[in-house]
Amino acid sequence: MDFNNYLNLNKGDTDFSLKIFKDYLKVIDENKILKNTLKNSTKTKKENLKLSPKFYITPKTSKLIEKCIKRLKQIDPISGWFVHLLSISGCRGTEMQKVKMEDITTIPSETGEILYNIKVNVAKKRSVACIREIVINSKELSAIQTAHKNHFEDKNIDTRRTYLFQKTKHKFKDNQIDIIHISKKFKNLLKKSGFKVNKSLHLCRNLFISNLKANGYIILFKLKNL
Repeated sequence: MDFNNYLNLNKGDTDFSLKIFKDYLKVIDENKILKNTLKNSTKTKKENLKLSPKFYITPKTSKLIEKCIKRLKQIDPISGWFVHLLSISGCRGTEMQKVKMEDITTIPSETGEILYNIKVNVAKKRSVACIREIVINSKELSAIQTAHKNHFEDKNIDTRRTYLFQKTKHKFKDNQIDIIHISKKFKNLLKKSGFKVNKSLHLCRNLFISNLKANGYIILFKLKNL
């Protein structure tokens, strides 16, 4: 092998080694970037997991919530009565929106007044049934029925419905009421009234628990398990 061929051969080996070294440096840089990204991501998640300050219902906030529920009944009766039932039952919005007309039965009372029993499935798992029963009087049910009757008549739609709370009658679609829309309306009323806590329908559960305690009931379970 002559000297020129030797140099050419060494030059090829050098280029190959240089390429490997450059690739190695590139991998190191990419690992650094990935490590920093994961570090920042973990930091953000930890910050998001910080517990928010606990919120307690006071007599002042209780009156404010009830005032907003009353106001919502005036501007949007169906939504207002939906929120009203949440506040007297402690149910979640997603549980109440599934209640059908067939889940309502009449029950006798000692005074002769007709009361209505509403069965709400509050189970967190579909395979399990856990029924909470809510009792309302004829005046409350009549107000709910009238609100729906007026709503459907204004739209020239048949007043019959599947759900206790329903605003639409689309064919081949589930016509459960839109709780996101209700939540936004209620939150706007709370803000306009000077309510500073960034909550909406969940306040109804807080109010329910607060009223139970105020009436002498001992709460032996956490709100999240209600």
